[in-house]
Amino acid sequence: MTDPTHDESKDDERALVERAQAGDRAAFRALYQRFAPSVYRYAIVPTVHDRTLAEDLLADTFVRAIENLHKFKWQGRGLLPWLIRIAKNLCLDHLRKSGRVGAWPVGFENILPDPGDLGGEAAVSRKQMAGLMRERIDACLEGINPRYRKVVQLRLVQQMPREAAASEMDVSIGTLDVLLFRACKAFRKVYVQRYGETPERDFEGAS
Repeated sequence: MTDPTHDESKDDERALVERAQAGDRAAFRALYQRFAPSVYRYAIVPTVHDRTLAEDLLADTFVRAIENLHKFKWQGRGLLPWLIRIAKNLCLDHLRKSGRVGAWPVGFENILPDPGDLGGEAAVSRKQMAGLMRERIDACLEGINPRYRKVVQLRLVQQMPREAAASEMDVSIGTLDVLLFRACKAFRKVYVQRYGETPERDFEGAS
């Protein structure tokens, strides 16, 4: 059964988007206030883990959104998945350019919308998507070198501190960081070979 309150919220959101696309700055500010917290929480913070950088990337996300809003086409899912994709790509671009090893997005459910902000049907879809991603993650982990798999499990799945993970693997912290960097590259390669897209783009097409 369709939730009329949810439908009304989506209609309101669509109206704001259309006004913003027409150049209404007040409408864009309203969209920022509505979605910035979720973009920050689910797309940026899990990736960069640095408050100042995260705030800069949030600002960059909405600057990019303003520049490209005319390309956005309403498809019923709303604006949030589109904003999340922009933010995630900006974060990953920053990590690649800086040469830093950030938190590899193993918990793909972190980039999905907050179910508290969505209707029941969308919340179910979120759970299904998270389950699908977990299955894919597990399958890809099985396809990489056991040593790489172990460092990913320790640092990114179990979130073990660097010192403890290095001790568990009997390597220096520097070697651990190198192993993690190589493991992330190996994981990405296996994922693309199996599913044809990077995790962020795969999420974009799932609905």
